[in-house]
Amino acid sequence: MQVKNSRYISEAIYSAYQQNPGMKLDESTFLEIVKSVTGGSNYTSPGAQLISDYEDWKKTQPPRQLPGSKGLTEENIAYLKENYSGTLSMFGKIDALDTMVEMGIITEREKLEAVMGKIELVAVDPEKLIVSAPSEAVRYMPQWDSFFTGAAFMQSDSLEDLFKLLDEQLKNSEEKDAAQEIKDVLEQVARKSFGAAWAMV
Repeated sequence: MQVKNSRYISEAIYSAYQQNPGMKLDESTFLEIVKSVTGGSNYTSPGAQLISDYEDWKKTQPPRQLPGSKGLTEENIAYLKENYSGTLSMFGKIDALDTMVEMGIITEREKLEAVMGKIELVAVDPEKLIVSAPSEAVRYMPQWDSFFTGAAFMQSDSLEDLFKLLDEQLKNSEEKDAAQEIKDVLEQVARKSFGAAWAMV
C-alpha cells in the first residue's frame, strides 16, 4: 500500500483507516506504510508515534500568539474557542491540548495521557521532551488497530470532546486531590465555553 502526500507515519495510518474503516492492520501492510513515509522501518507505539509526529508537524506551523494571561481566563477560553472550533484534525486535537499546557490549564503529563492513555514516565531528555511508555504493553498490530479505531482520543473530534476526555481521565487519576482540583477548573472552562447547561458528570 503506497501512501502519498504524507510526511508522518501516524497521519498515513490514520488516512488508511479513514479510507477503509473495517481494515485490520497486518504487519506487512503496516511496514509498507512505514517504509513509504520514512524510507525505513523505524516506528514506536501508536500514541508515542502520534506525539512524535505532532512535534515534527508543530515545527512547520507559525508560532502561537497566545493571550498574556495564564490559567483559566476569559482570554484563554476565547482563544481556544476561536482557534479550535468545529471538527478538529488529528494534529489539531493535540495542538489544542498542547495550547492548554502552554496556557497553564493542564499539565504536559495530562496532555500525554489524553493521547496515549495511562503512562509511566521512563525518562526526560535535556530538551524536556517526555519519553513515555504505555503501562500495559500490547502487541503492535492489535494496538494500532485499537488505537485508530477505538481510542478515546481518536473519537474526540471537537474542543468540547477533548474537555470531556480530560474529565474522564481525571476521574481515573490516582492523585485524587489534584484530579478534583483540575476537574473543577475544566468544569468552569466547559461551562464558560459551552453554556451553563453543559456539565461533566
